[in-house]
Amino acid sequence: MKKLIYILTLWLAALTLKAQDIQMTQFYANPLYLNPAFTGANADSRVATGLRNQWAGLPGTYKNFMVSYDYFFHRQQSGLGGIIISDKSGTQGLSNNMLGLNYAYDYKFHRNWSVSMGMRAAYCWRSLNFESLLFGDQIARNSTTSLQAPFYDKVKFMDMSAGAVVFSSMEWIGITLDHINRPDESFLGREAQLPVKGSVHGGANFPLTKGRGDGRLDEKPVIVTAFQYRFQKEYDQFDLGVYLKRPQYFAGIWYRGLPGFKAYKPGYSNHDCVAFMIGAIYKKNLVVGYSYDLTISTLGTATGGSHEISLTYDIENPKKPAKTKGKIIPCPKI
Repeated sequence: MKKLIYILTLWLAALTLKAQDIQMTQFYANPLYLNPAFTGANADSRVATGLRNQWAGLPGTYKNFMVSYDYFFHRQQSGLGGIIISDKSGTQGLSNNMLGLNYAYDYKFHRNWSVSMGMRAAYCWRSLNFESLLFGDQIARNSTTSLQAPFYDKVKFMDMSAGAVVFSSMEWIGITLDHINRPDESFLGREAQLPVKGSVHGGANFPLTKGRGDGRLDEKPVIVTAFQYRFQKEYDQFDLGVYLKRPQYFAGIWYRGLPGFKAYKPGYSNHDCVAFMIGAIYKKNLVVGYSYDLTISTLGTATGGSHEISLTYDIENPKKPAKTKGKIIPCPKI
C-alpha cells in the first residue's frame, strides 16, 4: 500500500510540476532560443540545430532537439526567424514541443554601439502517454490500474518571450524574459502557470593579434569569454566559459554552478558540471560543435554526463550592403 501511495504521489507530481525549460551547454549555438533579439544577428541568413542527450547513464534521459532559421532584412533593419523544439523526458512518453516565430529590430545608437530588441510568440504543446505508466496496483493485481487517466493527455498554450542585446564589435550583453504571459500547462485541468524565467548573458572577444574592432573576428585567433545567469522563482544557475577560437577550430571549457553564493540546503556545494567543448569551422560559414558535461554535483558519475552536438550554417546574402559593421553581434556561434 505504501508503495502504491509513493508511486501515485510521484505521478501526480509529474502532472502538476512546471515543465523544465531546455538547458543547452552550447546556448550561443542556439541563438534564437537563447534570446529573440539574436534573430538576424549575423546580417545574413542562418540555419542552426542542436541535439542534447542529458544524463546518458540513466534510464529515461532528457533528449532535446531544436532547429531554427533566421534572416536579416537590411533595409528594414529587422530580423525574422522561426524555431522548432522537441523535448522528450523520461520513459513515460512525456514530451514538450514548441513552434516559435521571432522578430528583432536593430538600432545603432552610438558610433560603436547598437541595440537589438526582439520578441517571440510560440505555440506549445505537451503530451503524456498515460498507458505507459506502471502503478503499484497493476503489479499487485496483475491487471490494469484502477486509477483514472488525467483530464488531458495533451495541453496546448501560447508562450511569449522578449529580449534585448546591447553590443559593439567586440562585446555584448543581453537579457531575456520567457513565459511573460504566464501560460497554464496543467494536465489536470487546474491552473499551473509557468513562472517567468530570466536570463542575463554576455561576453567579450580578445584577439591574439594586433588590430581591434575591424569586424573580421572570423579571420583571427581569439580568446572568447562568455557567461549566462538564469533565474526562475527561487532557482538560479550560472554558466561561465572561456575558449580559444581559430579560423578552423575552437576548444574550451565551461563551468556551471553557484558555489559560495547560494546553497539550496545546508552542506550543498551547488556545483553542477564542468563542460568540455571542441569544434570545427569550415569556410567561415559552417560550424560544428561537440560538448560533454562532466557532472560534479552530488549525483556523481552515475548520470553518465551529457552529450551535445550543434551545427550552424551561415548563408551569405548576395544583396547584403558592403558595410555591415555595427550590425553583426560578436557573440560566438557555439
